[in-house]
Amino acid sequence: MKVLAVDYGKKRIGLALGDTLLKIASPLCVLKNNGGVIEKINELVNEYKVSLLIVGLPLTPRGLKGQRAEEVEEFIKTLREKLPQDVEILTWDERYTTKEADWLLKELPQIKRKKIRDSVSAYVILKEYLESL
Repeated sequence: MKVLAVDYGKKRIGLALGDTLLKIASPLCVLKNNGGVIEKINELVNEYKVSLLIVGLPLTPRGLKGQRAEEVEEFIKTLREKLPQDVEILTWDERYTTKEADWLLKELPQIKRKKIRDSVSAYVILKEYLESL
């Protein structure tokens, strides 16, 4: 089954694509979080025949939901309204994924790292999910 991971941010949204049967994941792209982002995600869901979205949920270090988690849950509500009904949406604890993404990108210059960090964070979310299967 094709899976799209989403690392939500107010300015940028990182995406990664994977497959549950092959248990592979790769960074896909970074979208600007603007008025057309839901439609672009819908296009990617259709293009790649995605059946499952994994959305990173930014919990506090204690594992609680804060304001950022509430923003992500609002984003998920909008996704549920706009995406095909047969696409399942799950959340995944994304604590420390940005730090892991930074570690993976440590050899790149800062400017390149900033451009792809969000998609690599989505990759980390998806990698963790696939490893849990």
